[in-house]
Amino acid sequence: MKRRITMEVLICSARKPLWKRLFALTDKLLCRKKNRYMSVNTNLFANRPALLKAVRKYGTSGSVIVIIDVGSFGDWQSIAEELEKAVKGIKICLVSESDCEAVEAINSLSSLCGYVRDEKLPEMYAEVIDRLCRKLRTICGGIAVTRYSSVEKIIPYCDIYYIETIKQTHMCSIVHKNGRDEIRAEISKLIGELDVRFRLARASTIVNLSAVRAVKNSEMFFPDGSSRFCTEKYLPEVIPAVTRAEAIL
Repeated sequence: MKRRITMEVLICSARKPLWKRLFALTDKLLCRKKNRYMSVNTNLFANRPALLKAVRKYGTSGSVIVIIDVGSFGDWQSIAEELEKAVKGIKICLVSESDCEAVEAINSLSSLCGYVRDEKLPEMYAEVIDRLCRKLRTICGGIAVTRYSSVEKIIPYCDIYYIETIKQTHMCSIVHKNGRDEIRAEISKLIGELDVRFRLARASTIVNLSAVRAVKNSEMFFPDGSSRFCTEKYLPEVIPAVTRAEAIL
């Protein structure tokens, strides 16, 4: 199976020495994590137009994380807000010499995934990248399956039939057109990370509405011949939505 990059890291700084430090750190951290689904871009983005162009390019086919050097851009907030509008699901990490912008950033940016002090760059930046690697589950229209702390493969949303809790564990089973895989996740949190085609059918089960082939009473049938029941609590929301799911491919 051909592997593809699903998250592009773009570093935006007008200060070349800092850009080199960030690039080297990112590359080292990703190699250490053996993360084949993240890649640091080798271009230096020193102005808004170049950054926006790159974000739109990579954002159309995958997720993007942008590292912004606050010291290089007095208008960092408007740049960040423009990036949020340009690409849904973008993640932004700010690098600053002080904590002055931290409160403003936290209150105004929904995409903020990290705020790093320049003086503690190696430690704080490593925490941000490590956290992203751990949460690399639902990026680019797919769920990542990890093995020994590295991403093994990504299951596209369109291939998934349903996801359910494995009893007495902290694991979930993903049933899809190519079989079954397991991930460490909680259904209650995972549902918030998926797109609109996924709904809760019961407290322990998420169904992909676009994969439902037939519904009989409260039972939903899938292409592999399996079926899952929807509880009365979720039935009023799920059943009408199934008829609209065919438009979500």
